[in-house]
Amino acid sequence: MSAGTESGASVGEDPVRKRIAMAMVELAAEHGLEPTTIAMVCERAGVGRAAFDRNFTGKEDCFLKVHGEVTLDFCQRTGTAYAGPRAWHDRIWAGAWAAMRFLQEDPVRARFFVVAVNGAGTRAQARRDRVLQGLADMIDAGRGELEEPESVSRSTAEMVAGAIYGTIMTKVRDGAIERDEEFLSELVYMAMMPYLGARAAEDELLVQPLH
Repeated sequence: MSAGTESGASVGEDPVRKRIAMAMVELAAEHGLEPTTIAMVCERAGVGRAAFDRNFTGKEDCFLKVHGEVTLDFCQRTGTAYAGPRAWHDRIWAGAWAAMRFLQEDPVRARFFVVAVNGAGTRAQARRDRVLQGLADMIDAGRGELEEPESVSRSTAEMVAGAIYGTIMTKVRDGAIERDEEFLSELVYMAMMPYLGARAAEDELLVQPLH
């Protein structure tokens, strides 16, 4: 098991539960949840079925709890970064960089978080949709930049959030997220363009430093 996955599966102090969680992250990232079995998780974690049953009620419960912990970590880190700057365009950049760092520091965890969730059932997908609504909230705050905020609807932010997620998912699925930072500017442009206009959004990309 990679050290990156260990750092990504932050699931508390119990070492047995942590090994099980790490195994779920790795196997779901590799195969998806449906082909992953409890026996596979136990074998990867080096534990018996009784240890699994003490911590989780089943395969889906394991996935949901571990994915929830990863999601919480992601949302806290991006939300904290977004909340720092005063100007909206700076908040977008700060949140985007925090999200990029989170995804790049552990590609296995990123695949578990972004890709595996799509085939993990309705409850997992509902959580994914809540994350997307949170992203839409950040983008929708751009209406405050407009003289007539109601000229752009909430649905615009939701569509942009969906497009951003789709781009990120493709990068993560293809194993390109850890080596490609250039597309971050594209995502920030997508977020800003409906509120700043194409020219101003392009200018914003030129003045923002790349960390």
